[in-house]
Amino acid sequence: MKIITIISFVVAALAVNATAGMNEFESCRCKNGLATKGDTKQEVLEDCGQPVRHSYDRRECPEMWLYNFGPSEFMQGVCFDNSGRVKKVLSLEQGY
Repeated sequence: MKIITIISFVVAALAVNATAGMNEFESCRCKNGLATKGDTKQEVLEDCGQPVRHSYDRRECPEMWLYNFGPSEFMQGVCFDNSGRVKKVLSLEQGY
């Protein structure tokens, strides 16, 4: 049930971002460092570890990795472009 909720949320987040402009950033602070715009997937894995979810969408964000840093933080969506580099980071809803 949680996976379906996360998938639905990420799809909805992408749709809302396309029309209303969510909080968009160039970096995401992780346990082992900072995932920054232009970083490769490998660099993000090294800094942030495995995401809780991957989603694929061919519109604005070909691939998004969802990170949940717990209930006291907002979830972060790391959006990759077609070359596999960070395009942007979205601040999503409160983590769980």
